[in-house]
Amino acid sequence: MPLRWITAENCLTTAMQVETLVAIPVVLVASVFYLTHNRTGLPRVGKSGPLGFILTALKSITSFGDLLDEGLNKYGGKAFVVPTMAGSFIIAGPENVDLFKSSDDTAINQPIFIDESLQLMHTMNARQQALPFQAVVVRTDLTRAISAFIPEVLEETRLAMAEAFALPFGEKSTTLPLFHTMTHLVARISNRAMLGTSVCRQEQFLHDIIRFAETLTLYAQLLAWFPRFVRSPLYFLLSSAFGGPKEPARVIIPHLKTLLAEREQGLESSKTIADFLIDSAPPEEIANPNLLAMRVLNLNFGSIHTSSIFGTYALFHLAILSESELDAIRREIIEALESEGGYNKASLAKMRILDSTLREVGRFYALGFIGLNRILIKPASLVDGTVIPSGYNIAVPLKPIHFDENVYPEPYKFDCFRFSKLRESEHSDVKYGFTTIERGFVTFGLGKHACPGRFFASMELKIMLSHLLLNYDLSLPDGAKEAPKPTLFSTATIPDTKASVVLKPRVGQAGQDL
Repeated sequence: MPLRWITAENCLTTAMQVETLVAIPVVLVASVFYLTHNRTGLPRVGKSGPLGFILTALKSITSFGDLLDEGLNKYGGKAFVVPTMAGSFIIAGPENVDLFKSSDDTAINQPIFIDESLQLMHTMNARQQALPFQAVVVRTDLTRAISAFIPEVLEETRLAMAEAFALPFGEKSTTLPLFHTMTHLVARISNRAMLGTSVCRQEQFLHDIIRFAETLTLYAQLLAWFPRFVRSPLYFLLSSAFGGPKEPARVIIPHLKTLLAEREQGLESSKTIADFLIDSAPPEEIANPNLLAMRVLNLNFGSIHTSSIFGTYALFHLAILSESELDAIRREIIEALESEGGYNKASLAKMRILDSTLREVGRFYALGFIGLNRILIKPASLVDGTVIPSGYNIAVPLKPIHFDENVYPEPYKFDCFRFSKLRESEHSDVKYGFTTIERGFVTFGLGKHACPGRFFASMELKIMLSHLLLNYDLSLPDGAKEAPKPTLFSTATIPDTKASVVLKPRVGQAGQDL
């Protein structure tokens, strides 16, 4: 197994072990604060009393979903509190979706929540949400340029998969750890668009950027358990031991300096996402590429973290389909490519079953148990009149939304064809699409804070999945017919990092997609 995968997995495991080891002393020290901090007047899950609060907070590390179910069953959709290692977390009823969607951030605030949940002042810098121009770049420049990036993403996909899926000597198939394989592929292919070929194929850079992306949320969780004055030195120790932004920045900063120097000389270069960032960067970040590099790291984190999770879940479920079902998907891909003359926005739009599979991943798994996460910076009234004081994290549970059997028949069945069948029956090319956001599908958020990178992710994932399906047969080891269960950590779910997939080149098909 390549060193990068071993290192990434060890780092992930080590970080989770560190969090578990410090859990007991941290929660004991902070228990008085947490108990007095619950000024909501709302009911909470778990056993009563100080010890019950502490034990429930510890339980939330690995069983947040169970605590969420307990609250939903007990309180019938009314707001309740889940004790966590970072304090009391308020779960609002799903009827508050529209309230959160329309919030103008004056009371129910999303940017500050992101800042706190990712501990950006430590893991990157405080400028990320204070001046979030990178999100504007993704929403505008990158989204408009998706068609121009398709040939580059396709080329890098072909090259990267040929290397990653190379057969061991004398073997007819290869077995790979899927999540870490996808993470490496996404990192390389995304950075082809982000920074170009001179950077995206550097193995040490990929190693460092993957480690940064994989550990950021874990570090952030741990930092939130400690008082603020401890977080900076703690992050310094963690990132020094296990890796942080400094390592990938050593490659990104010189690259940005080169781009800036070329501009001063009037030299033309092919457009990358880094060029778009430079176009929109404030003068102080142009003068200091160290700051600009943090924007590149920010976008890398979002891309690697999200796309590798979606791609892994999708492939686990594609791997257990019957041959006839896989052939139906392949036929649709080939027909789309032939009718539109190869890979482009039109042909990708016609890959409806792949699109359906990705949307089903978003419905079934999302990125965790809760969505539309916000922080209350002023007291706010919920739809039922409940007033919540300021200072609390608040979110809506995804289960009552994404598993509503009145909206999704057989909601606990993962169906790759669920949304493609709905689109066909309703003759719609937009409704039920992977990137389409609506009240019944809030994986990417809603309103002005909806994920701006979902369009690029859709393009990248469809190219990767379609190329793989056309050129390889895939299955789970030992003929397994059930997708591996996800790993649960706090409010998040991630694919099983140890589960593998078996890939076998299709005879006469390798490299033959259009």
